[in-house]
Amino acid sequence: MADIVKLEKPEQRLPAAQGFLETETARDILRSLALVRSIDGPAMTMISGAPGIGKTETLRYFETQDPNGVLLLTVTKGEGNPLNVAKALAAKFGMSQLKGYDLFALRKEVAACIGPKRILLIDEAQNLYQRHKVLDTGSSFEWLWAASEDGGFDLVFCGDLTLQNIIAGLPHLQSRMRRPITAKAVSRADVVAMAGRSGLTQKPEVNLLAAVAVLPGGLRNVANVVRLADMFAGQESVGALHLKAAVADLNLEPHGGK
Repeated sequence: MADIVKLEKPEQRLPAAQGFLETETARDILRSLALVRSIDGPAMTMISGAPGIGKTETLRYFETQDPNGVLLLTVTKGEGNPLNVAKALAAKFGMSQLKGYDLFALRKEVAACIGPKRILLIDEAQNLYQRHKVLDTGSSFEWLWAASEDGGFDLVFCGDLTLQNIIAGLPHLQSRMRRPITAKAVSRADVVAMAGRSGLTQKPEVNLLAAVAVLPGGLRNVANVVRLADMFAGQESVGALHLKAAVADLNLEPHGGK
């Protein structure tokens, strides 16, 4: 492998991956988001998918298209209880003095700040689920739904594949989901799109990238392999040989094969 590794490159052979890549999965997500936005009154949907399929990137892109109408909140693991969520949303509107507010008052205040004509995207929404509680495990989902109804804004829950089961356990919310999406793995069409952006269109190249896309990390694996393969190629055009070297170097060979 050392024979093809070149860390210094006088020129960049592959076009830099810039901007948002609208993969098949991204288009599917954007379609559901657009549908929710088109419905009169507060509407809701769910996006559940494996890591690395482009969920977060798509949400961020959607936010950039309408920064005044879209609000994105990422929920950190361990911080998904209703009070933390309420405080995080309040902070987005400069509400720092929260002493004396209870959850009901915070809900009313946050709902008024968000208001109608907006859509709230909750990323990593599986972290809203409080596994350590025996009762009221859906309280954060309930609080957000109530705030959506109060404020008239749309609501999107986005998270990993466990989110689908969580929502299924809240049937009164599940029944309100408009065009929910569950993507269990990276599709080959998405791999083709990402590879094609870097000029990799031959079947052996795509097959190699598709093999690493099914591993944990999904399309992030593809991006990392292509980036490293470009370094290995030096001034040559990137090909299957360089991709194979990158896959091996990143320990992404299926079943640890050589």
